[in-house]
Amino acid sequence: MKVISGRFRGRKLVTLEGMNTRPTITRVKEDMFNVLNNYFIFEGKTCLDLFGGSGALSLEALSRGIKFAYVNDHYKPALEIIKKNFIGLNNEEYELFNLDYKKMLNYLTSMKKQVDLIFFDPPFAKIEYYKDFFKYISENQLLNNYGILIMESELRLEISELTILNVLKYKDFKNKHLYILRFEKENL
Repeated sequence: MKVISGRFRGRKLVTLEGMNTRPTITRVKEDMFNVLNNYFIFEGKTCLDLFGGSGALSLEALSRGIKFAYVNDHYKPALEIIKKNFIGLNNEEYELFNLDYKKMLNYLTSMKKQVDLIFFDPPFAKIEYYKDFFKYISENQLLNNYGILIMESELRLEISELTILNVLKYKDFKNKHLYILRFEKENL
């Protein structure tokens, strides 16, 4: 796996073997960032990767101009992989966390942080993760206006039942569903 575009283009990434992390396949990542290029300006923005895995999505966003990334993974071996993949990056561009995703959300809220882009790809296909996450972001205004949520799921989700975010793109990749959603305050 490599970084697709931007200042780190071509950088090879280390991934963790096993079922605890599932790196986003290149085809899905390319599709994801192609859609993002149509709806999102990376420069000067902040992102959050709640289940960082290898850090590939955060690193791709940083490569394309994201100013700062919060990267979290509760699984310590994944955090070590992220550290390897982030070697050579300026420490002022990112912060790594080893927290349960709910604790990470609470931390950002307690610090009055908002982000422009969220990557949400829980490692286990449990609908509760999605329900809890959508409830949290709708109650705590974690996403800035016109902020984007990129979500991957093994399950096909009924988005309209889970959130008020607008669906910009949905794509079925056989065993992976990609959702790209946008928060728009005027639709509240």
